[in-house]
Amino acid sequence: MDVLAPIISIVISFFGFVLVLRAWLQFCRVDPYIPISQTLMRLTNPAVIPVSKLIPTVKGINFAALLIAVGLVTFQFILFGVDVPRAVLIGLLSVVKTFGQILFFTTLIRALMSWISQGNHPLDYTVAQITEPVLKWIRKILPRTGMLDFSVMVLGFGLLLINSGLYRVFGQLWAVA
Repeated sequence: MDVLAPIISIVISFFGFVLVLRAWLQFCRVDPYIPISQTLMRLTNPAVIPVSKLIPTVKGINFAALLIAVGLVTFQFILFGVDVPRAVLIGLLSVVKTFGQILFFTTLIRALMSWISQGNHPLDYTVAQITEPVLKWIRKILPRTGMLDFSVMVLGFGLLLINSGLYRVFGQLWAVA
Protein backbone atom coordinates (compact mmCIF):
# COMPACT_ATOMS: atom_id res chain seq x y z
CA MET A 1 0.00 0.00 0.00
CA ASP A 2 2.93 2.35 0.68
CA VAL A 3 3.96 2.16 -2.98
CA LEU A 4 0.44 2.84 -4.29
CA ALA A 5 -0.36 5.67 -1.87
CA PRO A 6 1.30 8.48 -3.88
CA ILE A 7 -0.23 7.22 -7.14
CA ILE A 8 -3.71 7.00 -5.61
CA SER A 9 -3.28 10.45 -4.11
CA ILE A 10 -2.23 12.01 -7.44
CA VAL A 11 -5.07 10.39 -9.40
CA ILE A 12 -7.74 11.35 -6.87
CA SER A 13 -6.36 14.89 -6.53
CA PHE A 14 -6.44 15.28 -10.31
CA PHE A 15 -10.04 14.09 -10.63
CA GLY A 16 -11.08 16.18 -7.65
CA PHE A 17 -9.54 19.23 -9.31
CA VAL A 18 -11.24 18.44 -12.62
CA LEU A 19 -14.64 18.00 -10.94
CA VAL A 20 -14.37 21.27 -9.00
CA LEU A 21 -13.19 23.07 -12.14
CA ARG A 22 -16.15 21.65 -14.06
CA ALA A 23 -18.57 22.88 -11.40
CA TRP A 24 -16.98 26.34 -11.37
CA LEU A 25 -16.96 26.64 -15.18
CA GLN A 26 -20.64 25.69 -15.26
CA PHE A 27 -21.44 28.24 -12.55
CA CYS A 28 -19.57 30.95 -14.49
CA ARG A 29 -21.34 29.91 -17.71
CA VAL A 30 -18.12 29.45 -19.62
CA ASP A 31 -18.76 28.50 -23.23
CA PRO A 32 -19.23 24.70 -23.25
CA TYR A 33 -17.80 24.43 -26.77
CA ILE A 34 -14.27 25.62 -26.04
CA PRO A 35 -11.67 22.83 -25.84
CA ILE A 36 -11.13 22.98 -22.06
CA SER A 37 -14.86 22.69 -21.37
CA GLN A 38 -15.19 19.83 -23.82
CA THR A 39 -12.27 18.00 -22.20
CA LEU A 40 -13.67 18.47 -18.70
CA MET A 41 -17.07 17.23 -19.80
CA ARG A 42 -15.63 14.13 -21.49
CA LEU A 43 -13.51 13.29 -18.45
CA THR A 44 -16.27 13.75 -15.90
CA ASN A 45 -19.54 12.88 -17.68
CA PRO A 46 -19.35 9.13 -16.91
CA ALA A 47 -19.38 9.90 -13.19
CA VAL A 48 -21.41 13.12 -13.08
CA ILE A 49 -24.37 12.26 -15.33
CA PRO A 50 -25.66 9.32 -13.23
CA VAL A 51 -25.25 11.26 -9.97
CA SER A 52 -26.85 14.40 -11.43
CA LYS A 53 -30.05 12.40 -11.96
CA LEU A 54 -30.27 12.14 -8.17
CA ILE A 55 -28.69 15.48 -7.23
CA PRO A 56 -29.70 18.29 -9.59
CA THR A 57 -27.81 21.43 -10.51
CA VAL A 58 -29.25 24.34 -8.52
CA LYS A 59 -28.70 27.99 -9.55
CA GLY A 60 -25.83 26.98 -11.80
CA ILE A 61 -24.01 25.01 -9.08
CA ASN A 62 -23.34 21.42 -10.10
CA PHE A 63 -23.72 19.73 -6.72
CA ALA A 64 -23.25 16.29 -8.27
CA ALA A 65 -19.69 17.11 -9.40
CA LEU A 66 -18.86 18.66 -6.02
CA LEU A 67 -20.29 15.69 -4.13
CA ILE A 68 -18.25 13.27 -6.23
CA ALA A 69 -15.10 15.33 -5.54
CA VAL A 70 -15.81 15.24 -1.78
CA GLY A 71 -16.54 11.51 -2.00
CA LEU A 72 -13.31 10.74 -3.84
CA VAL A 73 -11.13 12.58 -1.33
CA THR A 74 -13.07 11.06 1.57
CA PHE A 75 -12.58 7.58 0.10
CA GLN A 76 -8.86 8.25 -0.35
CA PHE A 77 -8.38 9.16 3.30
CA ILE A 78 -10.55 6.31 4.56
CA LEU A 79 -8.38 4.00 2.43
CA PHE A 80 -5.30 5.47 4.13
CA GLY A 81 -6.71 4.72 7.60
CA VAL A 82 -8.28 8.04 8.62
CA ASP A 83 -11.53 7.78 10.60
CA VAL A 84 -14.73 8.55 8.64
CA PRO A 85 -15.75 11.92 10.21
CA ARG A 86 -12.25 13.31 9.79
CA ALA A 87 -12.05 11.96 6.21
CA VAL A 88 -15.36 13.66 5.32
CA LEU A 89 -14.10 16.94 6.80
CA ILE A 90 -10.89 16.62 4.78
CA GLY A 91 -13.00 15.95 1.67
CA LEU A 92 -15.06 19.11 2.23
CA LEU A 93 -11.95 21.17 2.97
CA SER A 94 -10.31 19.78 -0.15
CA VAL A 95 -13.11 21.09 -2.37
CA VAL A 96 -12.93 24.53 -0.72
CA LYS A 97 -9.14 24.59 -1.07
CA THR A 98 -9.28 23.48 -4.71
CA PHE A 99 -11.81 26.20 -5.49
CA GLY A 100 -9.52 28.78 -3.87
CA GLN A 101 -6.54 27.52 -5.83
CA ILE A 102 -8.46 27.66 -9.11
CA LEU A 103 -9.54 31.21 -8.35
CA PHE A 104 -6.07 32.31 -7.23
CA PHE A 105 -4.18 30.91 -10.21
CA THR A 106 -6.71 32.04 -12.81
CA THR A 107 -6.59 35.52 -11.28
CA LEU A 108 -2.80 35.45 -11.45
CA ILE A 109 -2.95 34.28 -15.08
CA ARG A 110 -5.45 37.04 -15.85
CA ALA A 111 -3.17 39.69 -14.34
CA LEU A 112 -0.11 38.43 -16.20
CA MET A 113 -1.96 38.12 -19.49
CA SER A 114 -3.24 41.69 -19.18
CA TRP A 115 0.37 42.87 -19.44
CA ILE A 116 1.16 40.70 -22.45
CA SER A 117 -1.84 40.15 -24.70
CA GLN A 118 -4.12 43.11 -23.79
CA GLY A 119 -7.28 41.11 -24.42
CA ASN A 120 -6.41 39.80 -27.86
CA HIS A 121 -6.07 36.13 -26.93
CA PRO A 122 -9.00 33.66 -26.72
CA LEU A 123 -7.73 32.50 -23.32
CA ASP A 124 -8.26 36.04 -21.99
CA TYR A 125 -11.99 35.72 -22.46
CA THR A 126 -12.15 32.32 -20.76
CA VAL A 127 -10.03 33.41 -17.79
CA ALA A 128 -12.13 36.57 -17.48
CA GLN A 129 -15.30 34.45 -17.37
CA ILE A 130 -13.81 32.29 -14.62
CA THR A 131 -12.73 35.19 -12.39
CA GLU A 132 -15.42 37.76 -13.12
CA PRO A 133 -18.16 36.44 -10.76
CA VAL A 134 -15.91 37.11 -7.75
CA LEU A 135 -14.20 40.22 -9.08
CA LYS A 136 -17.49 42.01 -9.74
CA TRP A 137 -18.42 41.69 -6.03
CA ILE A 138 -15.08 43.23 -5.07
CA ARG A 139 -15.49 46.06 -7.62
CA LYS A 140 -18.83 46.97 -6.03
CA ILE A 141 -17.07 47.48 -2.68
CA LEU A 142 -13.90 49.23 -3.90
CA PRO A 143 -14.02 52.93 -4.82
CA ARG A 144 -13.51 53.80 -8.49
CA THR A 145 -9.85 54.48 -9.25
CA GLY A 146 -10.02 55.39 -12.90
CA MET A 147 -8.07 53.11 -15.21
CA LEU A 148 -6.46 51.06 -12.43
CA ASP A 149 -8.31 47.94 -11.31
CA PHE A 150 -7.27 46.90 -7.80
CA SER A 151 -9.90 44.16 -7.55
CA VAL A 152 -7.45 41.51 -8.81
CA MET A 153 -4.92 42.47 -6.13
CA VAL A 154 -7.61 42.54 -3.42
CA LEU A 155 -8.82 39.09 -4.49
CA GLY A 156 -5.28 37.67 -4.46
CA PHE A 157 -4.50 39.03 -1.01
CA GLY A 158 -7.95 38.01 0.23
CA LEU A 159 -7.44 34.43 -0.92
CA LEU A 160 -4.03 34.31 0.77
CA LEU A 161 -5.57 35.62 4.02
CA ILE A 162 -8.43 33.11 3.84
CA ASN A 163 -5.93 30.30 3.21
CA SER A 164 -3.88 31.38 6.22
CA GLY A 165 -6.99 31.70 8.40
CA LEU A 166 -8.29 28.27 7.45
CA TYR A 167 -4.88 26.78 8.21
CA ARG A 168 -5.01 28.36 11.66
CA VAL A 169 -8.50 26.98 12.28
CA PHE A 170 -8.07 23.48 10.84
CA GLY A 171 -4.30 23.01 11.09
CA GLN A 172 -3.07 19.73 9.63
CA LEU A 173 -6.49 18.90 8.20
CA TRP A 174 -6.24 22.00 5.96
CA ALA A 175 -2.66 21.15 5.05
CA VAL A 176 -3.52 17.64 3.84
CA ALA A 177 -6.78 18.67 2.13
